[in-house]
Amino acid sequence: MRPGGSNWKGAFCMSPQTTSLTRQSIARLAGVSAIEETEATSHGSHTFVWHENTGVRSAVLVKLLNSAQQALAGDVQEARQFIVKAADLINAEVERREASEHTQAVEPVNRRLAPWQTRRVMEFVEAHLADRIRIEDLADIAHLSARHFSRAFSGDFRQSPYAYIVLRRIERAKEIMLVTDEPLANIAAKVGLSDQPHLTRLFHRIVGESPASWRRHQRSMAR
Repeated sequence: MRPGGSNWKGAFCMSPQTTSLTRQSIARLAGVSAIEETEATSHGSHTFVWHENTGVRSAVLVKLLNSAQQALAGDVQEARQFIVKAADLINAEVERREASEHTQAVEPVNRRLAPWQTRRVMEFVEAHLADRIRIEDLADIAHLSARHFSRAFSGDFRQSPYAYIVLRRIERAKEIMLVTDEPLANIAAKVGLSDQPHLTRLFHRIVGESPASWRRHQRSMAR
Protein backbone atom coordinates (compact mmCIF):
# COMPACT_ATOMS: atom_id res chain seq x y z
CA MET A 1 0.00 0.00 0.00
CA ARG A 2 1.45 3.43 -0.96
CA PRO A 3 0.41 6.41 1.21
CA GLY A 4 -0.75 9.53 -0.58
CA GLY A 5 1.38 12.57 -1.20
CA SER A 6 4.52 13.28 -3.22
CA ASN A 7 7.08 12.79 -0.44
CA TRP A 8 7.03 9.01 -0.58
CA LYS A 9 9.75 7.52 -2.75
CA GLY A 10 8.80 3.86 -2.86
CA ALA A 11 7.23 0.92 -1.07
CA PHE A 12 8.15 -2.70 -0.61
CA CYS A 13 6.68 -5.72 1.17
CA MET A 14 8.71 -7.70 3.66
CA SER A 15 8.22 -10.92 5.53
CA PRO A 16 8.23 -11.02 9.34
CA GLN A 17 11.86 -12.25 9.37
CA THR A 18 13.08 -9.40 7.16
CA THR A 19 10.93 -6.93 9.08
CA SER A 20 12.65 -7.83 12.36
CA LEU A 21 16.17 -7.60 10.92
CA THR A 22 15.44 -4.36 9.10
CA ARG A 23 13.98 -2.66 12.20
CA GLN A 24 17.28 -3.29 14.03
CA SER A 25 19.28 -1.73 11.20
CA ILE A 26 17.07 1.34 10.95
CA ALA A 27 16.75 1.91 14.69
CA ARG A 28 19.78 4.21 14.68
CA LEU A 29 17.93 6.79 12.63
CA ALA A 30 16.38 8.27 15.77
CA GLY A 31 13.89 11.01 15.11
CA VAL A 32 13.92 10.43 11.33
CA SER A 33 11.06 8.63 9.58
CA ALA A 34 13.28 7.09 6.93
CA ILE A 35 11.16 3.96 6.61
CA GLU A 36 7.64 3.75 7.93
CA GLU A 37 5.76 0.50 8.44
CA THR A 38 2.14 0.22 7.35
CA GLU A 39 -0.34 -2.52 8.11
CA ALA A 40 0.48 -6.20 7.62
CA THR A 41 -0.59 -7.74 4.34
CA SER A 42 -2.90 -10.71 4.02
CA HIS A 43 0.15 -12.99 3.64
CA GLY A 44 1.64 -11.94 6.96
CA SER A 45 4.33 -9.75 5.43
CA HIS A 46 4.70 -6.06 6.09
CA THR A 47 4.74 -3.10 3.74
CA PHE A 48 7.35 -0.39 4.23
CA VAL A 49 7.60 3.00 2.52
CA TRP A 50 10.69 5.14 2.08
CA HIS A 51 10.48 8.87 2.76
CA GLU A 52 12.21 11.00 0.13
CA ASN A 53 13.23 13.84 2.46
CA THR A 54 15.73 11.79 4.47
CA GLY A 55 18.63 12.39 2.10
CA VAL A 56 19.61 8.70 2.21
CA ARG A 57 19.97 7.00 -1.18
CA SER A 58 16.48 5.54 -0.99
CA ALA A 59 16.39 3.87 -4.41
CA VAL A 60 19.42 1.75 -3.52
CA LEU A 61 17.93 0.74 -0.17
CA VAL A 62 14.62 -0.19 -1.73
CA LYS A 63 16.43 -2.36 -4.27
CA LEU A 64 18.54 -4.08 -1.59
CA LEU A 65 15.59 -4.80 0.64
CA ASN A 66 13.45 -6.04 -2.25
CA SER A 67 16.31 -8.38 -3.19
CA ALA A 68 16.43 -9.60 0.41
CA GLN A 69 12.69 -10.24 0.31
CA GLN A 70 13.05 -12.33 -2.86
CA ALA A 71 16.07 -14.23 -1.53
CA LEU A 72 14.21 -15.28 1.63
CA ALA A 73 12.15 -17.67 -0.50
CA GLY A 74 15.23 -19.81 -1.13
CA ASP A 75 18.41 -18.58 0.59
CA VAL A 76 18.17 -16.92 4.02
CA GLN A 77 21.93 -16.31 4.11
CA GLU A 78 21.79 -14.37 0.85
CA ALA A 79 18.87 -12.34 2.22
CA ARG A 80 20.90 -11.48 5.30
CA GLN A 81 23.74 -10.23 3.07
CA PHE A 82 21.35 -7.87 1.29
CA ILE A 83 20.09 -6.60 4.63
CA VAL A 84 23.66 -6.07 5.90
CA LYS A 85 24.42 -3.97 2.83
CA ALA A 86 21.28 -1.91 3.44
CA ALA A 87 22.25 -1.45 7.09
CA ASP A 88 25.75 -0.32 6.09
CA LEU A 89 24.24 2.29 3.80
CA ILE A 90 22.01 3.56 6.60
CA ASN A 91 24.91 3.63 9.08
CA ALA A 92 27.06 5.60 6.63
CA GLU A 93 24.29 8.18 6.31
CA VAL A 94 23.92 8.42 10.10
CA GLU A 95 27.66 8.98 10.52
CA ARG A 96 27.63 11.64 7.78
CA ARG A 97 24.80 13.49 9.53
CA GLU A 98 26.50 13.29 12.92
CA ALA A 99 29.74 14.66 11.46
CA SER A 100 27.86 17.49 9.75
CA GLU A 101 25.97 18.39 12.91
CA HIS A 102 29.21 18.33 14.92
CA THR A 103 30.91 20.73 12.48
CA GLN A 104 27.96 23.12 12.53
CA ALA A 105 27.81 23.06 16.32
CA VAL A 106 31.54 23.48 17.02
CA GLU A 107 32.64 26.32 14.76
CA PRO A 108 30.33 29.12 16.03
CA VAL A 109 31.03 28.40 19.73
CA ASN A 110 34.09 30.66 20.11
CA ARG A 111 33.25 34.05 18.62
CA ARG A 112 36.36 35.82 19.93
CA LEU A 113 40.03 35.69 19.01
CA ALA A 114 42.57 34.34 21.47
CA PRO A 115 45.30 36.80 22.54
CA TRP A 116 47.92 35.02 20.42
CA GLN A 117 45.65 35.22 17.39
CA THR A 118 45.07 38.94 17.87
CA ARG A 119 48.78 39.62 18.31
CA ARG A 120 49.84 37.69 15.22
CA VAL A 121 47.16 39.25 13.04
CA MET A 122 48.07 42.78 14.13
CA GLU A 123 51.77 42.12 13.58
CA PHE A 124 51.08 40.77 10.10
CA VAL A 125 48.99 43.80 9.16
CA GLU A 126 51.65 46.25 10.36
CA ALA A 127 54.37 44.41 8.47
CA HIS A 128 52.40 44.28 5.21
CA LEU A 129 50.67 47.64 4.96
CA ALA A 130 52.46 48.29 1.67
CA ASP A 131 51.08 45.03 0.25
CA ARG A 132 47.73 43.55 -0.60
CA ILE A 133 46.27 41.92 2.52
CA ARG A 134 43.57 39.30 2.04
CA ILE A 135 41.12 38.12 4.69
CA GLU A 136 42.17 34.56 3.86
CA ASP A 137 45.78 35.41 4.80
CA LEU A 138 44.72 36.70 8.21
CA ALA A 139 42.44 33.71 8.75
CA ASP A 140 45.32 31.34 7.98
CA ILE A 141 47.48 33.06 10.59
CA ALA A 142 44.72 32.58 13.17
CA HIS A 143 44.10 28.96 12.01
CA LEU A 144 40.43 29.71 11.33
CA SER A 145 38.14 29.68 8.34
CA ALA A 146 37.71 33.07 6.67
CA ARG A 147 34.09 33.23 7.78
CA HIS A 148 34.81 32.34 11.39
CA PHE A 149 37.77 34.72 11.51
CA SER A 150 35.72 37.64 10.16
CA ARG A 151 33.03 37.10 12.79
CA ALA A 152 35.53 36.79 15.64
CA PHE A 153 37.57 39.79 14.46
CA SER A 154 34.51 42.00 14.09
CA GLY A 155 33.36 40.99 17.56
CA ASP A 156 36.69 41.94 19.12
CA PHE A 157 37.54 45.08 17.12
CA ARG A 158 33.99 46.37 16.52
CA GLN A 159 34.83 46.71 12.85
CA SER A 160 35.48 44.42 9.93
CA PRO A 161 39.01 43.27 9.05
CA TYR A 162 38.81 45.37 5.87
CA ALA A 163 37.88 48.53 7.80
CA TYR A 164 40.72 47.90 10.28
CA ILE A 165 43.28 47.49 7.49
CA VAL A 166 42.14 50.72 5.79
CA LEU A 167 42.39 52.57 9.09
CA ARG A 168 45.91 51.29 9.68
CA ARG A 169 46.93 52.38 6.16
CA ILE A 170 45.66 55.89 6.83
CA GLU A 171 47.41 56.05 10.21
CA ARG A 172 50.68 54.95 8.62
CA ALA A 173 50.22 57.62 5.92
CA LYS A 174 49.83 60.22 8.67
CA GLU A 175 53.09 59.13 10.29
CA ILE A 176 54.97 59.44 6.99
CA MET A 177 53.44 62.84 6.22
CA LEU A 178 54.50 64.20 9.61
CA VAL A 179 58.17 63.23 9.35
CA THR A 180 58.89 63.47 5.62
CA ASP A 181 58.23 65.70 2.63
CA GLU A 182 57.43 62.80 0.35
CA PRO A 183 54.78 63.40 -2.31
CA LEU A 184 51.38 62.00 -1.55
CA ALA A 185 51.60 59.63 -4.53
CA ASN A 186 54.68 57.98 -3.01
CA ILE A 187 53.03 57.78 0.38
CA ALA A 188 49.98 56.14 -1.16
CA ALA A 189 52.18 53.39 -2.61
CA LYS A 190 53.97 52.90 0.73
CA VAL A 191 50.68 52.22 2.51
CA GLY A 192 49.29 49.83 -0.09
CA LEU A 193 46.95 52.19 -1.95
CA SER A 194 46.77 52.37 -5.71
CA ASP A 195 47.42 56.08 -6.20
CA GLN A 196 47.08 59.57 -4.71
CA PRO A 197 43.34 59.89 -5.47
CA HIS A 198 42.77 56.60 -3.69
CA LEU A 199 44.63 57.92 -0.64
CA THR A 200 42.80 61.24 -0.78
CA ARG A 201 39.38 59.58 -0.98
CA LEU A 202 39.95 57.24 1.96
CA PHE A 203 41.78 59.87 4.00
CA HIS A 204 38.92 62.37 3.62
CA ARG A 205 36.34 59.75 4.53
CA ILE A 206 38.14 58.78 7.74
CA VAL A 207 39.83 62.04 8.86
CA GLY A 208 37.38 64.56 7.46
CA GLU A 209 39.82 66.54 5.32
CA SER A 210 42.27 65.96 2.49
CA PRO A 211 45.80 64.69 3.18
CA ALA A 212 47.37 67.92 1.90
CA SER A 213 45.16 70.06 4.12
CA TRP A 214 45.81 67.84 7.14
CA ARG A 215 49.57 68.00 6.55
CA ARG A 216 49.59 71.80 6.33
CA HIS A 217 47.48 72.07 9.47
CA GLN A 218 49.72 69.74 11.46
CA ARG A 219 52.86 71.56 10.41
CA SER A 220 51.45 74.97 11.24
CA MET A 221 50.61 73.72 14.73
CA ALA A 222 54.17 72.43 15.21
CA ARG A 223 55.79 75.84 14.56
